[in-house]
Amino acid sequence: MKKTIIASAIAAVVAAPAAFAEVSISGQINVEFSSNETGDNSGDHHTDVVLKGSEDLGNGMKAGFVWHMVSDGDGNDAGAVSVGGDRAISLSGDFGTISAGRMEPFIENKIASVANIDASEELDLEYSPATGMNATRSDTGIRFVSPNMNGLSVGVEAYSDENSGTDDWDTTAVYVSYSAGGLTVQAASEQSDEANTTGDVTAISAMYKMGDFSVRAVNVDMDANLAANDSEETMIGASYTMGNNEFAVGAITDAKGQSAARDGDKIYSVKHSISKSTSVYLVHFADDTGTADQTLVGMKHSF
Repeated sequence: MKKTIIASAIAAVVAAPAAFAEVSISGQINVEFSSNETGDNSGDHHTDVVLKGSEDLGNGMKAGFVWHMVSDGDGNDAGAVSVGGDRAISLSGDFGTISAGRMEPFIENKIASVANIDASEELDLEYSPATGMNATRSDTGIRFVSPNMNGLSVGVEAYSDENSGTDDWDTTAVYVSYSAGGLTVQAASEQSDEANTTGDVTAISAMYKMGDFSVRAVNVDMDANLAANDSEETMIGASYTMGNNEFAVGAITDAKGQSAARDGDKIYSVKHSISKSTSVYLVHFADDTGTADQTLVGMKHSF
């Protein structure tokens, strides 16, 4: 009798439209060793694990979620696991996608990230002004992105409770993206009512891919509430894929002197793909001030 009940329960679970059948897991593991021109050597590791799931609600609608776990460490630091990435739920359909929860804002996620042209996790030329951005990932976001209409999509988002002294939406942004052929152009405008260092940010990126060759450019301009904290950085870069090898080079300029230490910095990257999931790479960061050059070797496995 007990065996019959157990067998019936298993059959019912298998036959049911189980949500976990739509859950996927992906991520990456990086291990990197670097040396700078002062002779200091260091090692770093970085792990991302991303869980995604979706449920068909019928009538062309889907519910979904994303749960991004991150672990970083260097030296004797084991690197505690934290939900440092996105943690959000969504509802999508013919109308577009509505998401809510912890998310990385448009400017950082969609535009500034285009500057990450090299293969490493530790080194990059992504926008990083001394005063910081309006909003990095926040637990209090809500976002709408329209469906793609002949290469054009638009979005709006808002984040609240970044400043405990206010009860409104502290940061709001609009976003637009257009793709045609090998060209993709993105732009976003972000407004903040935060005091002192932060302000309004405008960003634009363009990427053109032609066969194995691609070029990209990113400009992020922050008009801070305090004029002395205004910041503007522009990154340009190019990459070329030849067989299992990818070569990339990028450079960054600082137009307003806020991040003068980064003005003129360059990055060079060579990556060799051992398989679809595993690669090894060599990256050199050239500091224009001549005091912080860094060379890094690493290995990455994606799953």
